[in-house]
Amino acid sequence: MTLSRKSATIAKFIFIILGIFLLLIIAKNYGISLAITEIKRVGFLIFFLVLTFIPTIICYATSWMLSSEYWLMNNEKTFLRKLFIFIKITLASIAWNNMTPFVKIGGEPLKYMMLLKHLPKSAALSSVVNYNIVHIFATCLSFIITLILLIFYYQVPALLLRWMVILLIFFLVVFVLGIIAIRSRSFYQIKKYRFKLMRSFFINFHIITRKLLKFYDEKFALFCIALFVDTFARFVEGLTFYYAFVILKFPISFLNSVLIDIGRTFVDTVFFFVPYQIGAREGGVHFFMENVLNLKASGFLSAVFLYRFVEIFWIFIGYLIWAKSKSFSIESSSQSDIA
Repeated sequence: MTLSRKSATIAKFIFIILGIFLLLIIAKNYGISLAITEIKRVGFLIFFLVLTFIPTIICYATSWMLSSEYWLMNNEKTFLRKLFIFIKITLASIAWNNMTPFVKIGGEPLKYMMLLKHLPKSAALSSVVNYNIVHIFATCLSFIITLILLIFYYQVPALLLRWMVILLIFFLVVFVLGIIAIRSRSFYQIKKYRFKLMRSFFINFHIITRKLLKFYDEKFALFCIALFVDTFARFVEGLTFYYAFVILKFPISFLNSVLIDIGRTFVDTVFFFVPYQIGAREGGVHFFMENVLNLKASGFLSAVFLYRFVEIFWIFIGYLIWAKSKSFSIESSSQSDIA
């Protein structure tokens, strides 16, 4: 094991220990027996809870399909058959992202490899790259909308309000500059600059940059639709928290549930280096409910645990899809070898 890999392993171990320590403190203050009692109260309703993530998956898959040349090129399959393919790959990628919890990038190569069954290499890679661009813009836009709602419609403490205004300006600038960049031809011509590493990268992916330029130049409306659908997914995802609080007998409004979930996304993004965001997510939801939304944080720990259960359930489904896809590929290649 090299020095860098050793350092990364040590860092992971340290952050896991710190996360577990923070989680234990939160659980102790909340009451471990109380959390167990609340979760037991859920019973068979947890089955319906896992179903609340389906609309989110459909939205993410639809956004990716709209960002992909597969949507434009392949007319042999119906809309629903295309969507089903993207849903399966999306679930598998979510599973692999969570199996690489330190930075959550394991799903991106998997998307590319699974998409190769349906698209040429350049088209598959440009599809994955393009959807990541859309996804980043959607995350940024969801933060902007959330901050606007919090600043103008919630009684936020003065210090937090200042930070929110700063964050709002930051995300607005990033979003606007990003839109200008992807519409600019010079954005796809970085190879002309003197940075050897970047120039080499873009020369190797010249075909991909041409495809991206064509997409954002000729089909910008399609990008806007994909962006809307992916942003909408961020808000639909609040349904899981909403139902979790309902079945825990601590109902809150759907808007508050949406804002909690986007706040959870922000915490997960900031603390990406903490494996599975252990402790950070629980602490973030508690802080967000009490100090930003001015809600009683009743049931917050049980709600986060239930949310994690939903994640684990769909990770398992995604892993089964990947395993089945892999075994099918092996069987197909074996049959072609025999033939």
